[in-house]
Amino acid sequence: MDQIDEYEQGERVRAWLRSNGSSLIGGIALGLACLGGWQWWQGQQGRQQLEAANEYHAYTKAADAKEEAKASAHFAALGKDYADTPYPALAALRQAADLHAQGKDDEAIKALESVKGEGVDPMLAELAQLRIARLLTGQGKHEDAIKRVSAIANPAYPAVAAEIRGDAEMALGRREQARDEYEKALASMDIAAPTRPMVEMKLTDAGGSPNAQPET
Repeated sequence: MDQIDEYEQGERVRAWLRSNGSSLIGGIALGLACLGGWQWWQGQQGRQQLEAANEYHAYTKAADAKEEAKASAHFAALGKDYADTPYPALAALRQAADLHAQGKDDEAIKALESVKGEGVDPMLAELAQLRIARLLTGQGKHEDAIKRVSAIANPAYPAVAAEIRGDAEMALGRREQARDEYEKALASMDIAAPTRPMVEMKLTDAGGSPNAQPET
């Protein structure tokens, strides 16, 4: 009886394969094709990231050498060919820093305004907005700086955001508000942060007393 059962089971398997073999093979082939496509796509992504990194390196090298034509060409290539990588945003941040060093704050703000939109890393986009706020404070546009920082819903850099607001409030003569912002900045800042002594000094100037330890 065991031999008969095994024979019947074998016949059932063979009959099922005759009926469904083509679809089974097709399914396996489709699965292999999908796996191969995924691996190819991953490889393409990796190559694109490497090419974008090389283009960004070429941009920074040209910028360091003050070769403006080359730097502009690499900057344009990053925006055109690698828009879905972080490198165009990083290049814009670098360009803005260079423009600020040259005293061209309006142009620096324009460069930073480009760091937004779909596909841009949210933390890089926020960093650009914070840098714009700092530049606005430097231009005496303190209310605009406060609005810019306050528009960030869930800041990834809360200490920086609070410090910028504190600077703007202090410049406007609102010492109490400035003190509150500096206290918020220190509460979000690590005890070993290199900028902590400066913020503590700002808090003291605003009439506050720095805590020995940040809040956790």
